[in-house]
Amino acid sequence: MENDAADARRGLDVVEATKQVNAERLRRPRRYWVMVGLMLSVFALRPYLSAWPGLLQYIVPVLAVLAIAGVAAWKQPTAVRKIRLSARMAWQLAGFAVLAGILGGVSHAVYAEQGWWWVPAVAALVMFLIVVTIGPMMDRSWARHVSGI
Repeated sequence: MENDAADARRGLDVVEATKQVNAERLRRPRRYWVMVGLMLSVFALRPYLSAWPGLLQYIVPVLAVLAIAGVAAWKQPTAVRKIRLSARMAWQLAGFAVLAGILGGVSHAVYAEQGWWWVPAVAALVMFLIVVTIGPMMDRSWARHVSGI
């Protein structure tokens, strides 16, 4: 009887250790959230390009985003993370998109109407800090959700 209890305890300990290892493996490296934050910040800085020719206003941000992605993906980890997009994850990512749209739109409007040069820079910094702070929290939430299944 005592032997069965000890075996059951060891089995539960192994399951718990596996759950923790899986939760750690499902989290993205911090540089991914830095990359996403920088990409969203690029679009918050678009008002500074308003005096440039029309074509450059669209090409420069895209090139900046591609450069950021190239630098962040330079040494990708060999393990491929396979996380299926659940409704919960989609809502969280949609929240980032809405936040970027609101912050970028408000900063662009204030810059255009008031001429306050510092507003897009502050909006880009705020957007970057929010993504870098909340992104890892979302990863932990996703890992808990996936490892709890």
